[in-house]
Amino acid sequence: MDLPWKFADPQEEARRAAEDFQRLSPTERWREIASMMAFGWSLVRSSPHRQAIEKQMDEHELEWQRVQRQLFTQHGR
Repeated sequence: MDLPWKFADPQEEARRAAEDFQRLSPTERWREIASMMAFGWSLVRSSPHRQAIEKQMDEHELEWQRVQRQLFTQHGR
């Protein structure tokens, strides 16, 4: 059975999206990044698993802070 569906190559799509992003001005790039972050937060807020997601995010943040303190202690002087 020959299906009529053709799917784009994911690597080609990623390359094209990266080129489009690189053509943006720095201000437009930041606007795009902020827009994606806002969209991600809206997904978290509307998720039925919001508490678990926020708990995991808090844990990751605490771990990142611990790593930074360790790096500054070892290499910051």
